[in-house]
Amino acid sequence: MSTEVLASRVPLLAGFGVVCGWSASVAGAVPGVETLRIGTTFEGRAIEAVAVGEPGADAFGRTRDDRPALLVVAGLQGHHAIGREVAQSLVGRLAVEHAGLFRTHTLYVIPSANPDGAGRWEDRALPRAGWGRAPETTDFDGDGRTNEDGADDLDGDGSITLMRVPLDGTDLGARFGIEATHVIDADDPRVMREPDPKKGERATHALISEGIDNDGDGRFNEDGWGGASGGGVDFDRHWPTFWPEHTDGAGLYPLERPGARAITRWVQSRTNIVGVVVLGVHDTLSEPPASGKFGPIGEVPTGIEKGDEHAYRAVSELFKETTGITGAEGDTDRSGSLLQWAYADLGVYAFGSPVWVRPELAGSRDAGLGNGGEAIGVGPVDVEGGALAIAIERDKASLTERGVPDRLVAFIYMSEDDRAAEMAAMEREGPEALAEIMQTIRELPMDVQQRLMALGQGRDDPLPPEVTDADRQAAGDESLPGAKPGGKKKSGDSPDAKWLAWMDRSGVEGFVDWAGFEHPQLGTVEIGGFVPGARVNPPESARDEVVQGHVGFVGGLMGMLPDLSVGEPRVERVGDGLWRVSVEARNSGRLATVPAIGVKARRLPGLVMVLDPGLTLDHGSIVSGARVVRVASVEGSGGVARGEWLVAADEGDAVRVEVRSPRFGDRVFDVRLAEGNGGAR
Repeated sequence: MSTEVLASRVPLLAGFGVVCGWSASVAGAVPGVETLRIGTTFEGRAIEAVAVGEPGADAFGRTRDDRPALLVVAGLQGHHAIGREVAQSLVGRLAVEHAGLFRTHTLYVIPSANPDGAGRWEDRALPRAGWGRAPETTDFDGDGRTNEDGADDLDGDGSITLMRVPLDGTDLGARFGIEATHVIDADDPRVMREPDPKKGERATHALISEGIDNDGDGRFNEDGWGGASGGGVDFDRHWPTFWPEHTDGAGLYPLERPGARAITRWVQSRTNIVGVVVLGVHDTLSEPPASGKFGPIGEVPTGIEKGDEHAYRAVSELFKETTGITGAEGDTDRSGSLLQWAYADLGVYAFGSPVWVRPELAGSRDAGLGNGGEAIGVGPVDVEGGALAIAIERDKASLTERGVPDRLVAFIYMSEDDRAAEMAAMEREGPEALAEIMQTIRELPMDVQQRLMALGQGRDDPLPPEVTDADRQAAGDESLPGAKPGGKKKSGDSPDAKWLAWMDRSGVEGFVDWAGFEHPQLGTVEIGGFVPGARVNPPESARDEVVQGHVGFVGGLMGMLPDLSVGEPRVERVGDGLWRVSVEARNSGRLATVPAIGVKARRLPGLVMVLDPGLTLDHGSIVSGARVVRVASVEGSGGVARGEWLVAADEGDAVRVEVRSPRFGDRVFDVRLAEGNGGAR
């Protein structure tokens, strides 16, 4: 194995304690840990992975790298410090609160997937910028020089924020290639927003990164760290699945960075990984991704496969219950992300957690304590969900007006399970009643027929209700105290305004007030904006609660993972010299052994049961049953896969049965043909 072992297998966490700062008392509770150096970054830093679980073989002969495993990855973005902190805390906390898991499961943790980005973030000798890319030497502007025009900390506060540049009545736009895109909000002058053309508003200011035109080419911060472009590789745009070619930060090609390649190779080498959790900027847990939507060739899902919906819903409920996070404002474009690659290409369950969100987006009212313990959150305001509910009610009323029976209107908006039950109920009503229902459907408008047929076949609604701006206004206004439906949308509804309101209430210093600055090229500008990282990392007072919530989530998710156990083969005498040999594999986990995407991707074979793998039996001895039984996936919650054969042989003869699985380990049985006999090896 090419992986370099940094710390040998030991029953304590002492080997990793230097990295994570855990106490010896917590470390001693962990059954086994191995710290591996799995690669080296562009700048020469080590990328490490930690494997936790019982190092010895279990009752089924499986070692730590054979048992079903969950992988947690953090630190893809250097500025997402809370993700690294949670990842580093998981092992010790889980060992105390979920110790039994490590006898049957394995936990892998990559606490810092982008050490170069993290190193840049933690280097206090350099100003911080509001992103966490891996630094890279580039010549984005093609002038033969590299990194010569990055962002500059003009006001000397240690942060790269923004400059708002007034362009009205100036020729700055033409001279420097910048354009007005925003206006100053009248309700809160700290907020910059896009103009509303319906009100006759016109953009007055340009927003650009803090800095000067260092190379004199008429552009600002285009070639270097913290600038508009060319400032490093974004590890959430760098993996092959839907890689966004030519997008800023995506790299020259997928997996260009050696660290990304190292992580990919190591993950692919661990065939026992059945689930991945990415702690970063994406959220697929407060609301699972849409199903049935695919990329350009119609095969690779942009969200999840329809067959995985139930699993993702169950994990989402666990996440919301344990972390309190019920919504997020994270990046919804997962193109080129490790998260998208882990699901669509690796073919495993893959979940993204933003780790911490603005308290209004968390179900727990004290999820964002920042004032010494006083609860500062407010109840969640789900404007989009409320708008959809309004649109649905409007669609139901329209269907009724068009003569669609109530039963069929209800059918359109049932859950998939309820719809299946309703179809079964229709069939039980008898052929005459079913024929009457079909005749009713044939008399309905064609668009309604199309919807009913698609939903009846398990496909998505081809004509879902359209959410209008009026719906959103109504939903937003109705959620605000004392507001009237259909009233004016407040500027405070914007995410920036909500963050500022929360920071004001909590006393968190996360915003640099706009202040005038005499720019050597642009004249009088204002410098200010959100402090880098303030909207992704919680205040100190909230961190323990964030960590504890994810300990509960990861521990609960490990308990849901599939786990395949193989029972002793059974032998039954069917007749003289004729024997029935059978073996069962049972999935005791909540999730299926292979998700629908894994079956589709076919990266690894499924479960294989083989009778007489060495071909030692006489020709024709296998009277019934395929010698090799293949099972793509075994359902969760006690799902069973069975292999059964009729064998013609003398009493006392032995046959061999092998059960193979790259995800759950192999088992070999030498079975003596005698009533009730069977043996494991």
